[in-house]
Amino acid sequence: MAKIAQIQSFVQEYAETIAQVLKVDVTIVDEKSIRIGGTGPYEGKIGQLVPHGSLFRKILETGEHGELGIILNEDKRRICQRCAISNECLELATMGFPIMKQGKTVGVVGIMAFNPEQKERIIASASKLGSFLTHMSSLLESKLRLMEADQRAENHDPKAMEAKNQNSTFTTMIGQSPAFRRLMSEVTQISQGKSTVLIRGESGTGKELLAKAIHSASSRNGQPYVVVNCPSIPESLLESELFGYEGGAFTGASREGKLGKFELAQHGTIFLDEIGDLSLALQPKLLRVIQERTVERIGGKKPIPLDVRVIAATNRDLESMTNNGSFRSDLFYRLNVIPLYVPPLRERKEDIEIYLRHFLNKYGQSLGKEIWKVDPVLMQWLKSYHWPGNIRELENIAEYLVLMAKSDCITFAEMPRNLVEKENVSISQGLSLQERLGDYEKSVLAHCAPRGSSLDVKKCAAKELGISLATLYRKLEKYQLI
Repeated sequence: MAKIAQIQSFVQEYAETIAQVLKVDVTIVDEKSIRIGGTGPYEGKIGQLVPHGSLFRKILETGEHGELGIILNEDKRRICQRCAISNECLELATMGFPIMKQGKTVGVVGIMAFNPEQKERIIASASKLGSFLTHMSSLLESKLRLMEADQRAENHDPKAMEAKNQNSTFTTMIGQSPAFRRLMSEVTQISQGKSTVLIRGESGTGKELLAKAIHSASSRNGQPYVVVNCPSIPESLLESELFGYEGGAFTGASREGKLGKFELAQHGTIFLDEIGDLSLALQPKLLRVIQERTVERIGGKKPIPLDVRVIAATNRDLESMTNNGSFRSDLFYRLNVIPLYVPPLRERKEDIEIYLRHFLNKYGQSLGKEIWKVDPVLMQWLKSYHWPGNIRELENIAEYLVLMAKSDCITFAEMPRNLVEKENVSISQGLSLQERLGDYEKSVLAHCAPRGSSLDVKKCAAKELGISLATLYRKLEKYQLI
């Protein structure tokens, strides 16, 4: 059985990502009460036991989440009085949630405040932070289940696992926007079933990651997960790839025959990516397989029963395609039993920063760089950018930024020139970098606090931009926007 300590590097990466985004400190404890991840004062205590009588020990024992709220020296909560370091504890506020696996508590993820600003942040956002921690605990649980599936897969026929995704599905399945939380709630509900799923969404939104997440969270997670990218296989070969063939079924066929993707996925999941590109000639054959749950190899004489969950994905408008006859309506309705929609990144602006921090950390580690800060003006620009390539584009930009970084702070100086100029960010010829950044800063301020704005609007703008009201006024005056 996989232990959370076996994914210590993954856990620490998550702890650092949460801390950077929520601007609080984080710690993660395993089932033996050993701290396996931490930031701030607890980064140097990784590998040590958490104190006896502490909140996290209590959560490990009961499986119940806990919230200490404000911890004052003159008014200690009951659980704090039993803590071995109660009189020495520097935490001003703490929240903890259990990491569950098959109904058993295998760890705790918690956030702490060590200064008044962090304390106020936890108090003001307690309910949202609780939802976020619950989601993060479920991701860690899914990572454990995925690792167990990978371990079991080592004993399977390599052919049956040929499409196994070697990257951790849940490494990038993170987010805190309402749209993302709704999607994850739907995925949690449907993962245990066996109904066919159709995932819709733009290119780069993570449809394949979502399909793998459904498989990993299901009872089939120890069985094969086979991916078929419909456009990448020549049409002349796709039928034999999907359904297999008997030996000598056609000229050039192997004498031993070949198992198709559906048979390779037996008892597991088959993911049909870009299903909208499937040819009309193959659509009725796929419909028959899904409808009858049997497959017949080319040259075969008897149907082979299948126990396979089908997940399909597309960025095409299948409804329009059924209307113009390029996609069969009966196949569409067979695929669209459980429809899921992955929203584009421009509709999940709350997730942009957490993804960016994650990718900066990921590529920073691989390139031996530590990226701690992102210029606030650049961050605002990234949040307002329309992201046509979605998460895939954001990851590519993050990798570029890390590669070009000359310090621990990312600024416009590291941005890809073609992207910045395409988006009309200071593209005037002959301007210095400082002048170009000034032009963009002026445009951001003019958008957030237009000339003649009320005091309330200016206060909201200052909060959104992460600056004081006095700084906002100073900048508005500088650019003659008052």
